[in-house]
Amino acid sequence: MVLRVFRRLFLFLVISFTVALAPVSARADMTIAVTDFRSIGCQFFLGGAVAEQVRNRLTEESGWIVVEKGQIAAVAAEQRLNLSGLVDDDTAVKVGKYVGARYVIVGSVNGMGDTYTLSARLVDVETGVGLIGFETTTGEGEEGVFEASRILGDQMVMELGGSED
Repeated sequence: MVLRVFRRLFLFLVISFTVALAPVSARADMTIAVTDFRSIGCQFFLGGAVAEQVRNRLTEESGWIVVEKGQIAAVAAEQRLNLSGLVDDDTAVKVGKYVGARYVIVGSVNGMGDTYTLSARLVDVETGVGLIGFETTTGEGEEGVFEASRILGDQMVMELGGSED
């Protein structure tokens, strides 16, 4: 048990430092797929909307390749995988492998009253291990989800070694 924790911690640290310290040209080979987020306790469409905002924010950076949603959907259909917004991590990892991504971002939009929490994880498709977690919350109801999704995307860009814009 302790050995497993140390392995995960070591893997996390190695990948974090590698990604953060890699020059932009090396990061250009880092391919990321972003699956639609799960919608829990809120309108179904919010998961896809938040994932699209995250994709857009990551695409604004030149440090990596972001797999387009259409390519993910085509591969999922070809492989007969269900991407209904209820994607589990195993399915997301399979999709990431099929589209040639090194990492996949999975997440959820959780609503309770006027509070919405957006959570996401960067998962290594080779190991299936979640490497980095991201989270932001808004108390402005559904109207605050758009800005919260931009904040979530900014967190990802900063953590993955992009600009601070």
